[in-house]
Amino acid sequence: MSEQFRNVDSAAALRRSWRVTPTEPGCIWAILIAWFGCSQLLLWRFLDIVPVWAYAFGGLVIAALCVVTVKVTRDSCRISWGTVLTCILVALSLLLLSGEGRFFYANVDWQVRFAVLRDMGINPWPFIYTARPEPDLLRAPIGMFLVPALVFKVFGSRAADMALLVQNATLIALLLALASQLFADRRSRLIGLTIFIIFSGMDAIGDLLMQGMLTGHMEDWAEIQYSSTITLLFWVPQHAIAGWVGAVGYMLWREGRVPLAPWLAVLPLTAVWSPLGLMGAMPFVALAGVRALVTRALRLRDFIAPAASLLLSLPSLIYLGAASDDVGFHFQPIPFVQWLLFQSFETLPYLIPLAIAGRSTRFGRESLWLMFAWLMIIPFVQIGWSTDFMMRGSITALAVLAVMVSDHVVQRGERRPWFMVVLAVGSLTGFAEIRRALVYPAAPEVRCSFFKAWDQHFAAFPKGSYLAPVDKVPALIRPVDPARADAREPARCWDGSWKLPYDPRNAPSDRENGIK
Repeated sequence: MSEQFRNVDSAAALRRSWRVTPTEPGCIWAILIAWFGCSQLLLWRFLDIVPVWAYAFGGLVIAALCVVTVKVTRDSCRISWGTVLTCILVALSLLLLSGEGRFFYANVDWQVRFAVLRDMGINPWPFIYTARPEPDLLRAPIGMFLVPALVFKVFGSRAADMALLVQNATLIALLLALASQLFADRRSRLIGLTIFIIFSGMDAIGDLLMQGMLTGHMEDWAEIQYSSTITLLFWVPQHAIAGWVGAVGYMLWREGRVPLAPWLAVLPLTAVWSPLGLMGAMPFVALAGVRALVTRALRLRDFIAPAASLLLSLPSLIYLGAASDDVGFHFQPIPFVQWLLFQSFETLPYLIPLAIAGRSTRFGRESLWLMFAWLMIIPFVQIGWSTDFMMRGSITALAVLAVMVSDHVVQRGERRPWFMVVLAVGSLTGFAEIRRALVYPAAPEVRCSFFKAWDQHFAAFPKGSYLAPVDKVPALIRPVDPARADAREPARCWDGSWKLPYDPRNAPSDRENGIK
């Protein structure tokens, strides 16, 4: 009998230990490498450019990178499952409100994105568009759509919507869980998470000055923009994910919580999700490399791991650069007064107090000054026809800035009252996005192709950011025998109206019901 009780007690103890065993950060980094690595393999299949054995080789490289990552991060502090679950609930709640899954309103950019997902789901891979005189290849950062498109092919459009939601919520939750290591206890983690979510410039003041009222999308007030955290999640989650990989990796490396190799290995794999987000991380990669050289901290693995992932990413880098005549670098002339007014409400209220704090600022003064210079300069850099580069290239720097500010608030330093005021005003930007999600109708199903969806709202802008003429695509990544995309279009892209988000005084879209 006593032996039975001992067995029962042992089993109960085993169950308790399993329930409370924290997760290894190295496993999370390995999951990120595996997921983004599989995006590369799926892009190969989307273009149908490699033989079967290449997928096996790519899979082996990804597996090796995952094994090395787990091994070199074995000494990192573990993350509790309670923290992971909290991050999942936060990420899932925000993405639901953003319109993913189509339970709530989705911003007009999703008209095109849902159409791209539909096209990738209903057409065989590879495919080309024939709506223009020259056939076009879909050439865009489509990493976010690859897995949901496969789900679409098997289970239909509604399942693809759910797959997109679950995928993005999981990746964001994993990044938040990794970032939780930057904070010492539960209180500081909750403060840091809250500040990161509401983090924004003081767009409300700029909106009142320029518009005379608080509009529905405040960040347009200066005609240039640094996006708040909630704006990124609601409008461009794929860019946010790529930029936050750079920020989280840099901050954890700087504090000795992750070696260079895993962080550098995952970065090139994110290019097919957001090349602009990846570009925004490069200054911090350069700073990390210089610091590692100066301190003689570089290891052989810090070269081999990123080289292996770069090898996997070469087709996607060539793909994204194909026929990029309309997406080149340009100098964007901005009047000095406009630039100064913008920075005075967006970045300087945070940067100046941090610069005054000097050595007490987290991650070192060189990180602060790099971030300062980067955020001052990039408004003058343009890629393509819009201001996307400054909006997406700033994601990594703004995430690091948010953590620096959180650190001062957690420590209850002398600058805490000032930061609390700036954060309170800034939070109105994100709350305006959430309000729209709760007031406007839920996003309808998009039933038309990319071409017709684009013309509903973006007809005045070139399609070069999404398309490349097939003849201009390098032979290395050009599909050999692509199918022709289904050219049949419904009378309506969607049922009902899709309201504009910018100004509550606006009527619903004048292209109601998507009739063209």
